[in-house]
Amino acid sequence: MPQQSYTENDVIEAILDVTDNHLSQHQAAQKHGMPQTTLSDRLRGLPSKSEVTQPAPLLYKSQEARLVTWILRQETLGYAPSHSQVRATVATLLRQQGRERPIGVHWLARFIKRHPEIDTKVGKRQEASRFNSFTPMAVNWYFDIRESEYGWIKPENTVNVDEGGIMAGFGLDSLVIGSSDPRRKAFLKGSQSRTWTSFIEAVTADGRLLKPGIIFKGKELQKQWFIDEFNKIADWYYITSDNGWTDNHIAVEWLKEVYLPQTQPADESDARLIILDGHGSHVSVGVYLFSIRNTAD
Repeated sequence: MPQQSYTENDVIEAILDVTDNHLSQHQAAQKHGMPQTTLSDRLRGLPSKSEVTQPAPLLYKSQEARLVTWILRQETLGYAPSHSQVRATVATLLRQQGRERPIGVHWLARFIKRHPEIDTKVGKRQEASRFNSFTPMAVNWYFDIRESEYGWIKPENTVNVDEGGIMAGFGLDSLVIGSSDPRRKAFLKGSQSRTWTSFIEAVTADGRLLKPGIIFKGKELQKQWFIDEFNKIADWYYITSDNGWTDNHIAVEWLKEVYLPQTQPADESDARLIILDGHGSHVSVGVYLFSIRNTAD
């Protein structure tokens, strides 16, 4: 019987067909032109013949390929793994196979270097609800509405407003491993309970920044909060609330003190468009009525 010709990449593809595409071992082996026993051995974690003749690596090539696939999939789901998580995953795999051994200090850096499709990057933490809502359908819907209903409003009169927070005792951005494609950002799902200081930020469609609004938790502003560095941003809008969040009163005050004066159109007959999320303070009746009276949608 003639010897079948296949490569290591064929074996890896066959393994992925079984584990990810739900093909049987027989189907995957036939598809990629290899003995089913070879595929079965590799699925059980046994090394290839070429690997047996070389010093045993920490992971075999097929295992490294599956680890890369897992990393990229985790990133897509919003859970791009950190360096320590990848190392822990590898340690668990080795322990399950009875090959437990120390993972070298430089192993992960060399692993990333061997696989150019992944790289270390900063993972931006984002609320799970926001991450799950950011879909192509939602983005297309927004632009359809924006152009059909408000496309006539000038870019300089169009303002996007959002609220963010700076939290005490909560880790935010961190180094993770994900796609090496610079266009792909690694967002991390998580809870972002804004319990200390919030900020309102706004920018016009032509790139002009409005003064930010800073909301401290407290009854009134205290001098010790304003260190020397604050002199550079002394003209920002500062206010307090009981929980450090934006409420209806603060939203209206920011609208009157910051938004309306800084977005006054050159032509007073021009309309202004404010783009907000669904936060209760953003859609309160008071804000709505005040906006209508001042030609702001």
